[in-house]
Order: sequence, then structure tokens, then C-alpha cells
Amino acid sequence: MLNTCRDGRGKTDTGMDGKNKEMRKVKNGYIELCRFLFCVMIVIHHNAQDFETGTVFPSGFVAVEFFFFISGAMAMRHISKENGEISQKMRYAVDYTLKKIRRVFPYAACGTLIAYIWRIYSVRNFSADMVPELAVLPFELLFLPMGGIVSGRLDRFMNAPLWYVSAMLFTLPLIVYLCLKAEDAFQHYIVWFVPVLIHGWMILHMGGSWGWGETTPVGYSGLLVAFSNLTLGFGIYLAAGKLAAKSFGTFAKVLLTIAEAGGIVVCFLFAASEPEAYVFETVVGILAVSLTITLSGVSYTGKIHGKVFEWLGMLSLPIYCVHWWTGQMVQVYLYYCSYPVRILLILLGSTVLSVMMMAAFHIAGRTAKK
Repeated sequence: MLNTCRDGRGKTDTGMDGKNKEMRKVKNGYIELCRFLFCVMIVIHHNAQDFETGTVFPSGFVAVEFFFFISGAMAMRHISKENGEISQKMRYAVDYTLKKIRRVFPYAACGTLIAYIWRIYSVRNFSADMVPELAVLPFELLFLPMGGIVSGRLDRFMNAPLWYVSAMLFTLPLIVYLCLKAEDAFQHYIVWFVPVLIHGWMILHMGGSWGWGETTPVGYSGLLVAFSNLTLGFGIYLAAGKLAAKSFGTFAKVLLTIAEAGGIVVCFLFAASEPEAYVFETVVGILAVSLTITLSGVSYTGKIHGKVFEWLGMLSLPIYCVHWWTGQMVQVYLYYCSYPVRILLILLGSTVLSVMMMAAFHIAGRTAKK
């Protein structure tokens, strides 16, 4: 397995020990900052809608591509560190996926349960008509919506953005298995050609490759999006390893840094525009190149570190898990506030709730260890 990607830390991934091993624990602050910025993009995309001004980020769904890419790249990084042959490859793939899901589950479960409690409270007059609505709860808690058991419509979920985790639950084990079982074919064909074929099929049959709730012969389109972009994330890590092996002078590093940051800027410019299929594919490609530079560690963003950036990166997960129904609450109870104020309140409310959850789970974890 490839084992040379520097992941933006300026150190090769070659089983370091001692002082170098300690340095690897320092997270790339630039990546963590991007996590937070793209999370904010999703919050605004889902909630910043006004009859007079329109949607601020109508194409903000491009942020999901970033998170799929990062998840795929980190999975490839994890696999590349394995020493020796993995005998039970599918079991390894499932265990790895479930380990990632367990990290999300406390925040997702807490956010989803609060959303259902609020729903019951806001209706007040409980009736038999609400039973089908509440019956979706266990499927949401188990991240099963993308399995097709329940409808993929937004109005069927109390925490609709978690389709992302559900799609990853179903697709990531298969991708990891292919990476382990058919390493040569995976690294030289699948990661480069299959994402293109999937995106092309979705454009031809659905007009665009960003939809997640459309019905296709293989299930919801969200599964295709997840499989395609997680797989490309594996490719991004592999490409980053190739780039990390090269030497660059100061001028080249400056250009790479500009291109890297420019890719993120392009994503935000696209998010503020109306979506078009081929424009979207171009932006996805630019984002992939930007992340390749970041993960290779050949640019100057690898020098960005700090607890503030790490904290912002950590905060992005719980915010993602609670922003959907937080936005609905603000829209219902604070509808009289001006449009920009409502958006700020949604961001503030999601942040406060996220900090509270992080603190509660941290205390619970320390208590459990005693």
C-alpha cells in the first residue's frame, strides 16, 4: 500500500516514532478550518431562504463533496498504515466504517431525538396521523434512510442532512473492501474512472450529479454520490502521495498555495450561483486538485496549526447534526426577525447547542473511565 502521503504536516507517513510521531498528532489547521467553513456553507444553504432575496447559497450542496473527499482520503490513509495482510477484508471494512459511525452517533442521536421531541411538543394534539411520522425515528437513529426502507423525501425526516452518514454507512465498506481485495485495479482504474462514469450517468439520466433523493435502479442517488466521491477521495490521497514525493522551490510552493486556496474560493463562488451540471463537475475537479495539494503537504498551508482551528474542526460535526431542526425552530418562532438576523441566530443556536453537547459527552466519557 502507498505509504508516503504527508497529509499537510510536512512529514511522511512512514511509521514514525519518538518526536516525529508526536508531530504527526498535530492536525492540519487549514483542513480543520475548511471543515468548519464548509459546514457553515451547508447551514446557510439549508436555511438561508427568503422570498425577497432568494437563497444565498443555492449550490451550497458542493460542501458535501468536500466531506466525502476528506472521508475517503482519511480511509485510504488509515489503510495505508496497516502492516501485513488483512485476512478478513470485509470484516475489516465493516469494522472501520462502524468505528467512524460511532463517532458521529452520539451527536446525531441527540440531535435527532431533540428534533422528534420538539415535533411532538409543537403539534400538541397527538393523533394517529402522527404514528407513521414517528415510526421513521428508529430508521433515522440507525442511519438507514438511504437503504430505501423509508421515503427519501426531505419532509419524511426530522434530521434530513444525515442522509450523508447513511449513504456512507452503505457504501464505504464496499469501497474499503475493493481497496483491499483488488488493490491493483482499485488504485489504477476504479478511483480514476468509476467516479467519472457515475457522474456522467447521473448527468445523462437525472440532469445533474448532486441530487441525493432521486430513485435509481440501484437505490437512491445519494448512494451513487457517496460511492463516487468517497472513491475519488481515495484517489486524492493516492495522488497526494505522488505529489508529496516531489521537491518544489519557494516560487512553486507559493503558486501551489494560491491554487490550493483558490480552489476553496471557487467552491464558495459556485455555491452562490445557480447549479449547472458541467459547471458543477468542473468545480468538483478543482476541489479535488485543491485537496490533493493540501494532503500532500507541499504548500504553505501545512504550517497552519493551532487549537482554535482544531476546535473549529471538531465543532463542525455537532453543528451538522443539529443545524437542520435548529433552523426550523428559528424560522417558526423568530420569523419576525429580519432575514440576515435569522441566519445569524441559526448559526449561533447551532453553535451553542453543539458546544453543550461536546461538553456533556466529554464529561460523560471521563466519568465512564473512572
